[in-house]
Amino acid sequence: MTTGDGDRQDGASELPTKPVDPGLQNERTAMAWQHTNLGFADVGAVLLHSALDDRLTLLVPGLLALVGGGLVVARAQARYRGTATAVRRGLPTADRRAVATTAALTTILCVAGLVAIVLL
Repeated sequence: MTTGDGDRQDGASELPTKPVDPGLQNERTAMAWQHTNLGFADVGAVLLHSALDDRLTLLVPGLLALVGGGLVVARAQARYRGTATAVRRGLPTADRRAVATTAALTTILCVAGLVAIVLL
């Protein structure tokens, strides 16, 4: 038996049938994209710093990481706005291209970093 707000009188709670706030998922996703960008920026900064110490082979991966991070930020902002609009309208919010692009960029950055390490 429930009291009307989802809590049962016997102490057990029922699972909610609808999300409490569907916009929160969009907020968490936007924050995850920001964390991804911070990772790209950190790696890029370390590689560029190393490139300044006469390791010029690290210049290209460092620039790639910084430019990629900038692209991730721009895409994340556009995705956040689009997803917020889709949630308000009740439309699907899946975006496979963003995930595939980030995975490809991460792979390219890893390969470039490995090549730079091997060349050192």
